[in-house]
Amino acid sequence: MLNVWRARWMSLVSSTAFQYSPAVQARAFISLGTLAVSDVDDDLFYQMIVALKKVLSETKQSDTDLSMILSMLRCFAKLVPGLTAGSRFFSQLFWLGVALLQTGIMGLFIEAAELLKVALENMMPQGMFDERGVSSTLLSERTPMEEVSVQLDHMLSLSFDSSFSFSLAAILFKGMRHQYLKEAAGEALRSLLRITTQCKGGEGEMPANDTVYYDSLGYFLALIPLSTTPENFKKLLEDANTIPEPSKGPIPTEGRDLPQIPLALLGICDPTTALLSTAFISSVLTTAQIDDIETEIFYRILSDIGDKYPEVIALA
Repeated sequence: MLNVWRARWMSLVSSTAFQYSPAVQARAFISLGTLAVSDVDDDLFYQMIVALKKVLSETKQSDTDLSMILSMLRCFAKLVPGLTAGSRFFSQLFWLGVALLQTGIMGLFIEAAELLKVALENMMPQGMFDERGVSSTLLSERTPMEEVSVQLDHMLSLSFDSSFSFSLAAILFKGMRHQYLKEAAGEALRSLLRITTQCKGGEGEMPANDTVYYDSLGYFLALIPLSTTPENFKKLLEDANTIPEPSKGPIPTEGRDLPQIPLALLGICDPTTALLSTAFISSVLTTAQIDDIETEIFYRILSDIGDKYPEVIALA
């Protein structure tokens, strides 16, 4: 009986959600996200994406009321776990979240980051990263949005093909300096770090390593501002599935000891990785407090890079 009533309400709410009516459409999408808890078919998602596209195309840059878009994004995030296994919309919703983050509209940041995170976390249990890993799988599924995505990449001087984790970390890090966005940014980065490390190049979940996995290095560096205490740094190493060897620097265990992050632990062993890391850290430092622990940690890393790759620091 309950299922019958849910189906009737779903039919009513769906018909309302897809009729342009600013007064009730936003509420209808919130209701739809609450009712559709399982077996969400691709046709429903396709209609929702078409509706979102219409709203986005009609929203002027000067508009400050984002309630309609926010309600749609929250509905998307709630419906993702109910998508049928192997749905093509998992990866498309991930890239939709990335594209909205790239726009720089901070009012959409939390919902866009949540959509990215939920899509990623529901792709992993289905084994969608088992063959090619996270970055290769997601890049191959970016084709339907490539025209718009490439334009956004060019505007922000990003290249997901050459540095996936650093590009994505740079987009999400914009929220790390905002008090109300920091939690959403940190959670998304932590999910990316954990899942990318666990799905190394299609090898499935791997035992702990003594070096941060290259494809997750950008996320690791971006999370350092949240990992400046010994306890938080240990949590970061756990998420990175990394156990440092004693020769690669001790893990601090007391009070205000600074985390030791040598290049060997980060896996910076070639000029290209050193240059990417230097560019990312330099960008992060432009918004850091001069006298904080985070700044000292990053400058130590830059100092080590300068000792080993002086030409990289000169170029940067």
